[in-house]
Amino acid sequence: MPAGEDELNCVFWKSFQLLGKLSTFYSTMLHGLSHGIEIQFSELEATGKQLYEDGTLASWVKDPSKAEEFFQTIEKQKGQLFQSIKDDAKKTLDGAAIIYAHGILDASVYGYLEVLSLASPDSFGVYIEKKQVSLIDTKSKTYDQLYKEKVKEYMEDVIEKSSLMFKLDKMHEITKPSDTLMNREINYDRIKFKQFDAARHNIVHGNNWSSYSIDFTQELFYWNLLNFYLLKLVVRKTGLKLSKEYSEKYFLEN
Repeated sequence: MPAGEDELNCVFWKSFQLLGKLSTFYSTMLHGLSHGIEIQFSELEATGKQLYEDGTLASWVKDPSKAEEFFQTIEKQKGQLFQSIKDDAKKTLDGAAIIYAHGILDASVYGYLEVLSLASPDSFGVYIEKKQVSLIDTKSKTYDQLYKEKVKEYMEDVIEKSSLMFKLDKMHEITKPSDTLMNREINYDRIKFKQFDAARHNIVHGNNWSSYSIDFTQELFYWNLLNFYLLKLVVRKTGLKLSKEYSEKYFLEN
């Protein structure tokens, strides 16, 4: 088997499978959303009623005599509160989907770059040409060994630690595609994936879990398209192919 072909199959089919699992997770959570919120809301309602009846609510408000009025106001706003909780829960689910998909795609792009480093190591020459080599290594190792070591170091020290957009840009630098069609009608949209990368950052580091509302079906379509598109870039660059036998083996084992 040519260098990198086994890794190519692993990256593609694993990404394909994980995006499928994300779809199942999202659908399960979405369809159980209303029922789950109803249970949560009933529990909140029971707790609120208990706090009112045992006098705890009265001890919390400035004017204890207004406790009943305060409680009645809350009762009148139940419908609005329920919808607010439901909307926030949907956005939180969307945020979780973005986080999971980002992790899958980030690992996927890195995996495809690893395939390129194995199948087309000469493509990485511009990134490692100024790397230092010890005199001891020059005596004990061949040029080919040293070159491959430096490529591996570059992958681990630079590429693996970089952002999703950095990885995607490197994919395009190395493969130099003649076209950027993801399918017959849709072009690779760097701005779209840059926004996706930024959304993940804002959710995780800005703690903005209820800030994004997405059309999951449409987004999943783009995420899957990206996996196929990256596969196409690598195949065109290296000539490597997917293996039907490998796909069957992978799904049975995973």
